[in-house]
Amino acid sequence: MNRSIRVTGMSGAGNDFLVVGPDAAAQLGTERAGWVRRVCARGLSLGADGVLFVEPRGADRIGVSYVNPDGSSAFCGNGSRCAARYAYLEGWAGARMVLVTDAGEIPAEVRDDTVRLELPAPIDHGEREAVCDGSRHLGRFVTAGIPHFVLFVEDLAAAPLESWGPALRRHPVFGPEGTNVNLVAVDGARVRLRTWERGVERETLCCGSGAVAAALAARLRGAPERLEVWPTGGIPVRVELPGSAAAPERAILEGEARVLFRGEVDPEAWEWPG
Repeated sequence: MNRSIRVTGMSGAGNDFLVVGPDAAAQLGTERAGWVRRVCARGLSLGADGVLFVEPRGADRIGVSYVNPDGSSAFCGNGSRCAARYAYLEGWAGARMVLVTDAGEIPAEVRDDTVRLELPAPIDHGEREAVCDGSRHLGRFVTAGIPHFVLFVEDLAAAPLESWGPALRRHPVFGPEGTNVNLVAVDGARVRLRTWERGVERETLCCGSGAVAAALAARLRGAPERLEVWPTGGIPVRVELPGSAAAPERAILEGEARVLFRGEVDPEAWEWPG
């Protein structure tokens, strides 16, 4: 494949993505996963937290497929918010639409540069203990579209996520698929969050599903149902978990989704040696 690929760069509260429409996706064909691995490599190519493949599927229905930088597929909360705004700007849907994702059908609403998602309720699997390098980590294991291990810490900035993240992400207590790792500190209705994302394999500036998982864990400790989550990047997202803390009815995730650029990726961006 030696033709340029048209992409749109977007950011959802610090999670940065490349968005690919149906025509460009057709150009990639079966090379999609390999192309994603290469163009997401920071320093060697454009660099991104993942790639969103977005397409219209009828009146106000939008197909969204998210691929991690390692080529694996997953659900992405912030990516879904960016996909909704992209579809709205392309004229494929009105301000209210349904996203067809790996986590099911997700209602979305675009309000200027802010997108609100109505997600399935996160599921609390209880406490899990993981021992890594002699250190004991006790936290909550939560599914918010994808698995998350939530650890409460006193000093969020000083916590060594760069060493805990890789070890806990693949710990056998979380099964063969592993987990995202979230460090959390709570002050009333304000949650501070750091996330090590599986598939990205590093700390990201924000994780939408991680914000939902952190909010559930915070609610189970007495936090209110409406929370403001402040991730590493410093741009907050809002999470609402109506209903009881143990069994919320649904999750609302809301935050900004901005266009960074529109352009074409030259084949040299993915044809580097190695």
